[in-house]
Amino acid sequence: MPRRRLALLLFTLLPLVASACADKDGKAQTTPDGSVVPSDVSVIMQRADRARIMGDTSAPVRMIEVSDFECPFCKQYFDETYPKIDSAYVKTGKIQYLWISFPNPRHVHSWPAIEAGFCAGAVGKFWPMHDLLFRNQAEWTKSDTPVDFFMKYAEKLGIDSASYRQCLEEDRPSPLQVRDLASVTRVGVNGTPFFIIGDSISMEGAAPFAKFREVLDSLIAKRSGKAGPAKAGAGRAPADSGKGKTPGG
Repeated sequence: MPRRRLALLLFTLLPLVASACADKDGKAQTTPDGSVVPSDVSVIMQRADRARIMGDTSAPVRMIEVSDFECPFCKQYFDETYPKIDSAYVKTGKIQYLWISFPNPRHVHSWPAIEAGFCAGAVGKFWPMHDLLFRNQAEWTKSDTPVDFFMKYAEKLGIDSASYRQCLEEDRPSPLQVRDLASVTRVGVNGTPFFIIGDSISMEGAAPFAKFREVLDSLIAKRSGKAGPAKAGAGRAPADSGKGKTPGG
C-alpha cells in the first residue's frame, strides 16, 4: 500500500481506538470485568473499542490486524501465526495489538460474528470470544442460526445470557462496525487479513510467522536504535485469495 494511503488509513482508524488511553503505569486500560452487557450503545462502543486492544501502550511498535471472523485465511493466520505473535511480542510488551473488523459481503455470518465479539468486548471479553469464534469457525459458519453458537460461547465465558442476546438482537455494536468498515474501505483495503505494522508497513494475507518476525524485529530494533529500517512491504502477500487473503469486494 502506498505510504500516502497508509497514512490516510491510520488517520481514519486510530480515532476508533483513542479511548484506550494509558493509565499511570503505562498499561492499556481494561474494561471492568462483569457479566452483564450494558444497554447503552455508547458505553458498548467505548468498552468494545477498548477491549479489542491488547498489550502495553508503551510498546515501541503497534500492530493492527484488519480481519473477518468468517474469513478462512484469517483463521489460518489465527491457527498458525497469531499465537506465536501473541506469545513472542504481545505478552512480552514488545508490541501493542489492535483488531479492526472488515466483514466480507460474501460471508453471510460475518457481521453477526463481529457483533458477537464486540458484545463480549463490552464486558471485557473480546479476546476470549475472538479465540472461540475462530477456533469454532467450522461449526457456526455452517449453521442457519449462528447466534445459538454465539450464545453458547458467551455462556462458556460467563457472560449474562439475557443481556448478551439483547445486545446481538438489537445490533447494539453496529455503529462501531460501520465506522470500521467505512475507515477500511475508504482507503481501498479489499481483503483480509490485512496488517499495518509500526504505522508504516502494510502486509496482506496469512503470511507465516517468520515474515512477521522479520518485520517486527527490524522495527523494534530500529526504534531501540540498534538497526536500520525495516523494508516497506516485507512479507506482503499478493492480493489473491489463493495466496492467503480473502478478497472483500
